[in-house]
Amino acid sequence: MKNIDNMDKKRIKASKFGNLLLFVIAYVLLSVVIRDIALTDKNIKILGFEITTSALRGIITQIQMLISVYIVLKENKMGYIASVLLNMYSMLIAIFFMVQTKSPTVLPGAISYVGAFLIITLIIFYKKRAGGYLTEIESQKMNLIESESKLHKMAFYDSLTGLPNKELFINRLEQNISLAKRNGKLIGTMFIDLDSFKSVNDTMGHSAGDIVLKSVAERFAFSVRKEDTVSRFGGDEYLIQICNFEKVEDLHKITKKIMDLLQKPILVNNVEFVITASVGVAVYPVDGEDPETLIKNADIAMYTAKNKGKNEYAFCSPKMKNDVVKKMKLTNKLYRAMENNELYLQYQPQINAQTKEIIGFEALLRWNNAEYGLVSPEVFIPLAETTGMIIPIGLWVFKTVCEQCEMCRKVFNKNYRISINLSLEQLKDANFIRQISKIIEDTNTVPEHLQIEITESIAFNQESYVLQRIKEIKDLGITIAIDDFGTGHSSLSRLRTFPIDLIKIDIEFVQGISTNSHKEKEIIKSIIQLSKNLGIGVIAEGVETEDQYLFLKNEMCDEIQGFYFYKPMMPDDIKKIVMQECHVDADSNKLSE
Repeated sequence: MKNIDNMDKKRIKASKFGNLLLFVIAYVLLSVVIRDIALTDKNIKILGFEITTSALRGIITQIQMLISVYIVLKENKMGYIASVLLNMYSMLIAIFFMVQTKSPTVLPGAISYVGAFLIITLIIFYKKRAGGYLTEIESQKMNLIESESKLHKMAFYDSLTGLPNKELFINRLEQNISLAKRNGKLIGTMFIDLDSFKSVNDTMGHSAGDIVLKSVAERFAFSVRKEDTVSRFGGDEYLIQICNFEKVEDLHKITKKIMDLLQKPILVNNVEFVITASVGVAVYPVDGEDPETLIKNADIAMYTAKNKGKNEYAFCSPKMKNDVVKKMKLTNKLYRAMENNELYLQYQPQINAQTKEIIGFEALLRWNNAEYGLVSPEVFIPLAETTGMIIPIGLWVFKTVCEQCEMCRKVFNKNYRISINLSLEQLKDANFIRQISKIIEDTNTVPEHLQIEITESIAFNQESYVLQRIKEIKDLGITIAIDDFGTGHSSLSRLRTFPIDLIKIDIEFVQGISTNSHKEKEIIKSIIQLSKNLGIGVIAEGVETEDQYLFLKNEMCDEIQGFYFYKPMMPDDIKKIVMQECHVDADSNKLSE
């Protein structure tokens, strides 16, 4: 190939030289003609017209000037040199003729050659300058093209992985939907979220996390066809669109293939990481006919898969979409639940295990919506936490409990302890301690009559503010109880460092008593013994049978809570029970007032 290129270059060069030589010869011949004309004084007839010798010399001189200019324009440096030499040659001939003949008749011609020399010099100068401008313009053009390419890449591609971003993903999905409408094919949209990716960043740093993200991107790109698109949605989330397939079963196979490929270990700094993902899938046209709807429904399916556990996938279904719509409606109604007086409290008595005497109550939040009826706390509490409504609702619960606690003390002249459940979101609120302190002051509540219940997972959270908030609550005089104890993975040694007054044994272990589970019984014994050694009280929740109660009583559990004694009740029902214990007149003020 190189030899062929060299031959072509030589051929072009020879062609240019030949053209230049022809014009040089033509110029020289015209110089000879001028010389011959100059030697005669006769007029010359051309095509029937009589022309003077001086006019003919002028015409020929002008033709020579045109040839000089053309040579310069055509051949650049070589043409300029040839043109200069030719004009010098012609000028010398003219001067020689004038000296020989002692006649100035050729003087105008000689001056013309000087003018031609100046013209071609100016032409070559400005041509060179223009060439510089053209080079600069071309350079700017290339820079502009390069900048446009970079801007395009920045606008439509992820900087870390090089994958198309969400914008480009949507553009391609729109195009594929248009094609699918004509050919009747299906399109699969996958929403992928990596499981526990945060642990990679936490243990190895963000640079290692970036390596994992790029490796995952490469695997996704490798697992699909050219016409399919893999996109990084953001963080550890990816989108994949699978085009032109006919059966949903095919998409199941592709999804499984992608997940299997992902699970191969990724080596980062000589450390192997096994990455799994939760995948949600939406199918065009069943789950949507536009990119936004398909992505949204794939996202819904992904959360369903994640709730199943790690390394799962789920296809979008009508039920999933209905659940999301219902959740959204419930969220909107939750915002108005307080002003519509739909929230209320029930109380479940807590019993002294040895005397069966009521010593306290757990306040339990309830929501009775006009449209949906009784909404489970397992449903609306997470909604309240997600939306931030848990803060005003929590303060309302705290104030209501304080008011009823004080009412209970005045009516029955007895100090009952009332427990209030607290969420992590409330502990995050910097104003929480100040707000509950003011409520206690405004209601004249004795802090020692209040107890805050925090789940084990919250209490032993690694965040420093959690322990700080617990200590601040304790400093107010409020007792602290750890709920769901035994279900987490915290170190038991942390019990020594936390200001805890009461441990609540989780219902899971209590139910194991009835099944004669040796394991659950031994765990309960260990918890009770440990708590006694640390000077911490113990309460068992979810006690529903006599054998459960007797076992806990014999193991010296301090308190009992469960259906075996009492279900959660309204304040007026609580009043009747307490009245029986305290022998208070039935005409006493209502507890609920």
